[in-house]
Amino acid sequence: MPRRLTRRDVLAAAGAVALGSLAGCSGRGSGPRFWDDPPSLDVEGVPREFDRPVPDPPRIVPVDVEPAVAAAFADRVDRLLSSIPEPLTGGTLPNGAIREQIETERAGAREALPESDEALPPLEAAERYATARDRAATAAGTWAAVTVEGDPAAVTAGIGTVRNRAFETLEELPGPAADPVAGAAVYGPIERWYDEARRRTLVGSGPADQANPLRTGDAAGEVERVQSLVESGRYLRDRYAASLADPEAVAEPLRREMNRLGRAVGDRLRELHGEGVEDLRQNPGTDAFVDDRAVARGAPSAALLSSAVYRSFDDMWFDPVAFDDYEPDDPATGLTRTALAWTRLRALGDVADRVEAGETMFPDDAAAVGAARTAAVESAAALAGSENPLARWLATQFLPLFAEPEGALAAGDRNARSTVEAYTRYRWIETVTGEARTVAASVEDSFEAN
Repeated sequence: MPRRLTRRDVLAAAGAVALGSLAGCSGRGSGPRFWDDPPSLDVEGVPREFDRPVPDPPRIVPVDVEPAVAAAFADRVDRLLSSIPEPLTGGTLPNGAIREQIETERAGAREALPESDEALPPLEAAERYATARDRAATAAGTWAAVTVEGDPAAVTAGIGTVRNRAFETLEELPGPAADPVAGAAVYGPIERWYDEARRRTLVGSGPADQANPLRTGDAAGEVERVQSLVESGRYLRDRYAASLADPEAVAEPLRREMNRLGRAVGDRLRELHGEGVEDLRQNPGTDAFVDDRAVARGAPSAALLSSAVYRSFDDMWFDPVAFDDYEPDDPATGLTRTALAWTRLRALGDVADRVEAGETMFPDDAAAVGAARTAAVESAAALAGSENPLARWLATQFLPLFAEPEGALAAGDRNARSTVEAYTRYRWIETVTGEARTVAASVEDSFEAN
């Protein structure tokens, strides 16, 4: 679990209250509520776990991280932690809150490090190393802030230095690629690292003083995380480029395709909002998606639409999505995030159609829940196993959605309502991954036509 709340976390927490209201008021006017007299469901007949696993995250960057490079990242974690006494006792550090942060972050750093025999996709490995270094530097920076001989500013490189390195790396992206679709998938996540660092992580001051040891440690971790991603991104860029037999420059094709998708997104957003809306990224509300609801208030399908609309527009608010006159600076990130937004908008339309058609999405029986999961797993597996690199990247965005329904079905206190919600989540995964295959194929076709 994340140890620090981001702006998105705060908004999501606030939105949870709104979601409850939306799900309960999913029809116009008065009328019976679905859960006042729901159909029966044999909850005990629904399995708590399933034999078929969720697909593993697919490989996006078609190169491996060399053992010497992996060892260097692990060594950096060890060196950051080497200054901290172990065990760290109350006699050494009486302040319990500070001691807890140091111990928690030290343990988290070691847990995040990939095992030597753990075969991770390169981008996931880079994220894991960044997390490990972040947490190790947080522990080291906190310790340095409470010791007489400690120097928090010496734990990591200076924030200005790291900011410049991130900016310089971003300016050199996207690099060469096998083709534009591969370029979008490979460089989109890497550009995103530095874009987020520039706009969020590295905004403010670094660990320059010892006034607040907890915040000083956090700041050291943030800077170290970005430095780790700079090193990983440069390494993966160079290693990928060196592997290409016939490299292509892809920046301009990516920008053209980003803007093509952005026009479709913009048209759909204007259709949903109507006239007089200042920012098309804001949530238009569930009613914008349906003309007539043929289901009772609070029906599972209507609740799914409400929650999916909220989550989709929350992400769109923060993501660099092209539409109208807005053109994101970084074309690979812009294309991938615009494709993601367009996929979600199409899937929301699919769910809205079912609401209008009167489909409640209440499972016919216990077996229907397992069947919905199977359909979701098969659809996600087809996306993750696609030859299209953009499809595989989209799979990385949707595979984490399985965690919520899997947890709900495994819970000891599950009931009919939580089981039905899990069922609708599986239906959403099947829908959105199906639309993702369509969007990825259209992008590939567009590149081939131009």
